[in-house]
Amino acid sequence: MATISPSATPSVLENYDEHSQTGQAVCQQAACKRAKTKIERGELRIGTNTFFESEARWYIAWRHWGCATKHQIKGLIDVTNNDATQAPGYGGLSEDAQEQVQQAFENEGVVDKDFKGKRADLAKASPRYNDITNAEGYKVDIAKRATGCRNAQCPSEGSKILKGEVRLGISVPFDGDHSSWLYKHWKCMSQFDFDSAQKLHLSDACVDGIDDLPEEHQNVVKESFETGKILAVPEPEPPVTKPKRSAGKGKGKGKGKKVASDDEADAPKPKRKGKKRVSDEMEDDDISEEEYIPKKTRSRAAKVEEPVDPVVARIQAMTENMREEAAK
Repeated sequence: MATISPSATPSVLENYDEHSQTGQAVCQQAACKRAKTKIERGELRIGTNTFFESEARWYIAWRHWGCATKHQIKGLIDVTNNDATQAPGYGGLSEDAQEQVQQAFENEGVVDKDFKGKRADLAKASPRYNDITNAEGYKVDIAKRATGCRNAQCPSEGSKILKGEVRLGISVPFDGDHSSWLYKHWKCMSQFDFDSAQKLHLSDACVDGIDDLPEEHQNVVKESFETGKILAVPEPEPPVTKPKRSAGKGKGKGKGKKVASDDEADAPKPKRKGKKRVSDEMEDDDISEEEYIPKKTRSRAAKVEEPVDPVVARIQAMTENMREEAAK
């Protein structure tokens, strides 16, 4: 089932209204999702109800209107019997947006992919959450990841249930065959929510998840239901902030150099000192013994001069004498 609506106007899911005022939803089209491109506040978008298996719940995967696929439009056409006015959320759209939806139905796909249809006024006029009166069940657990709180005040402040916080889960019917879980902070549940969950807890039925909570949280939740007063649950410990790797490496290198310098001062490294002493000795030898450098020269000359055969030497001497006699 797909839903069309501006980013901050309600989409209809049975008796449940979905509403986004902050424009924080990331478009689920592949390229937009990789770039973490958000659907701006008041912008026309299309949502598809998707089952999240790991948490056994339904959620809406949103896309920019221009990122909608033909399959999504075809889904809208099927569920509305090709009547665009029956599409969930259609009544809350601007006239321009409604016209885009009509054209998409006629062409079985989005016609103008650049259409944004931003209407901030519709975002401001959208209703807030009310008590959820059609709950089928309740549970109390600790959030494994950040989720939106369905309290009337939290969305307006951009509040989320953070990982590690205790939350009240409310099961509501969805499309007649399934149920979906909505969540509120434990501290944000209304008196109606608490009274309904307490009634379930004290009856033959039960509120799921309580026995799986840590002992200190269990005690608070059970005492709340037994006394009829909402008690504060322990807050999660703040996450440990790790230093940035780049900054850590820089500092580590600096410290490493400083320590090495101190070690050299306290315990000189023989290898480096050895090199220095050799250098000093060579400088002293260059000053006091002039024959030191010629040694290198003679060494190189010795490689050029090869042993002369005595016979050859005598012939060379006789030749030299003959030249001298001829010159006289």
